[in-house]
Amino acid sequence: MFRVLPRDAFNDANLLKCIGQLTLLIEDGMIEGLGYEYDGKPFYIRQDVSDGSTFVENIRFFHVKSGKTFYHSRPMNSRGAYPIIFTIGEDVYYPLNEQGKFQMSLDHF
Repeated sequence: MFRVLPRDAFNDANLLKCIGQLTLLIEDGMIEGLGYEYDGKPFYIRQDVSDGSTFVENIRFFHVKSGKTFYHSRPMNSRGAYPIIFTIGEDVYYPLNEQGKFQMSLDHF
């Protein structure tokens, strides 16, 4: 994808901050029922050509019991502190609030 500085440096840094926060909460046992997989390779940040959102292709978040994958993305040029979005099909979820706390219910998956 074509990159523009400084905009994309800030967007990518914010995306990685969101992923770091989610994985930290999972590792610390603060989110029961959410897991992640990461291949250990450099983060492969991709851009969705339809809406400009970005995601890390080699990281996957999933519901532990059902195995359902949450597609994660960060809206282009979002000004929020933790603007990461989870989607499953047509359903959209906002897993982190502005303080970086997990706010999503995993009960119905």
